[in-house]
Amino acid sequence: MKKFVLRTYGKIIAWILTALGLYTSCDIIEPRVEYGSPSADFVVKGNVSDIQNLQPIEDMAVIRKSRTAPHWNDTVRTDANGNYELEFTEVAFGPEDIWVYTSDIDKGEYQSDTIRINASELRQIGKRRKNWYNGKFEGKADFKLKKESGPHVMYGTLPAEYKEMKKDVE
Repeated sequence: MKKFVLRTYGKIIAWILTALGLYTSCDIIEPRVEYGSPSADFVVKGNVSDIQNLQPIEDMAVIRKSRTAPHWNDTVRTDANGNYELEFTEVAFGPEDIWVYTSDIDKGEYQSDTIRINASELRQIGKRRKNWYNGKFEGKADFKLKKESGPHVMYGTLPAEYKEMKKDVE
């Protein structure tokens, strides 16, 4: 009888600990950066089109380049109308510019380009809270790309080279 009770309690405790472990490993609530790290949400919208005929370019890679955390670079693709929308959270100690890069990594027909969105051009669309959250900001970056001259890569992808991010000294 004593062994039966101990096994039963052991199984019940194992199930409870398993359930608690699974529950704590799931992100039910979106985590916020806290404890001395100010953060802000950003939305960058725009369009990618051909510079000559102004036709939208579909399936272009649009990449947000982070200076503080390069491993958090985010990539989206343009739709049939050439539109894209990037949403991300960034540690925001103060007004900081956003760098957006586009590349034709599939076909290699168009040249790559980088646009810098100045912090002064960002529009606040979400309120600042009393904690470390600075609000939600929106920016716009429209790309007009030139066709790549010369032969196109038939297999694989073209190596995309990022333009150097240089801070303007004023």
